[in-house]
Amino acid sequence: MEFRKILVIGMALGSMALVSILAYRTAFRPAASVCAICGRGLHATVTYHMETAKGEVATCCPRCGMHEQLELPGEVRSSRATDLTTGTLIPAESAFYVEGGDIHYCMSAEKPIERLPEGESVRAFDRCLPTLVAFKARTDAEAYQAHHGGRVLDFAQALESVRQR
Repeated sequence: MEFRKILVIGMALGSMALVSILAYRTAFRPAASVCAICGRGLHATVTYHMETAKGEVATCCPRCGMHEQLELPGEVRSSRATDLTTGTLIPAESAFYVEGGDIHYCMSAEKPIERLPEGESVRAFDRCLPTLVAFKARTDAEAYQAHHGGRVLDFAQALESVRQR
């Protein structure tokens, strides 16, 4: 009888462990890990999502997503940006953005940006630069700007900036 109790308890503990492992793997399964547009890694704090006729497209950052919206006019049904403060998705059209600043969230692993000596510059195109990060509240965008630099833009201004670069 004692053996039977131990066997039942062991099977119950084993089952609980298996269910826990499966639940953990399901809950923490990474989404697509690269940008559908430029192939850079996705960063949960700055991703940009677009709903198209072909389905959901995730991009590495708002600037990369907005480039795609401009290159494919009319194909994007809706877009959502990740609020840097909370990590939640918000409608891109109602977000406030900080362009520039001293943090580059979306970088190529093969070609990291290097700081240049004072007075030197390099002209190169990178569709993800200058950095563009989203916020739900203008006050959060202004607080970020005060600490990291850059300029605060609404959606139309951010889209126009992307169009010009």
